[in-house]
Amino acid sequence: MREKLFRYLQSRRHIAIVTLGGWIVAGLVILLFSPYRIHDWVETNRYVLMWAEIVLLLLVAILFANDASDAQHQLELLSESEKRETQRSVDMYNFYDERGELKLSVKPDRLYYLEAADNYVKIHYSNGGRIEKLMIRNTLKNIEWRFRDMGLVRCHRSYIVNLNKVQVLRRQEGEVLLDFGEEKIPPIPVSKGYGEKMLSLLAK
Repeated sequence: MREKLFRYLQSRRHIAIVTLGGWIVAGLVILLFSPYRIHDWVETNRYVLMWAEIVLLLLVAILFANDASDAQHQLELLSESEKRETQRSVDMYNFYDERGELKLSVKPDRLYYLEAADNYVKIHYSNGGRIEKLMIRNTLKNIEWRFRDMGLVRCHRSYIVNLNKVQVLRRQEGEVLLDFGEEKIPPIPVSKGYGEKMLSLLAK
């Protein structure tokens, strides 16, 4: 949405620049090719031209000021929308596929981890006392961005974990593992690139 907004505002700036350039080119054409004595006319009406230039510059400045104001307003609305989405997601994690279709809603205390599987993501969660998994077509990168700062943390190239469900972090045979305290859920590895980040988050 941010990219669409910036493209829209950028297009308005392009229109203003093209229009201004067109006026300048038209003025040069008139000066160079007009059969009338343009130079004498310019000399006679130099104050009129000066004020016309000032008005033109003011119009361009107003256009850019409105663009900046519109951008600020739209970004504020977008920020508020994201905040509301974050507040809703605290009570329920909503998972969508790459087409934007809702595939799973699960409470945070039921979700354990997510696992990459080629172009799909496996969601591991509990339901009725059983550990279940659902596969959706999406990427961990998209999910990581959507649920940033909401308890779902990337710990490996292939895994995102629900930090609130992690019970134990331990080192074993040169690797760091996250344990959920569930017999049916295997420990999740932490890659070296995410080790310090995980230790810092769990320490809090």
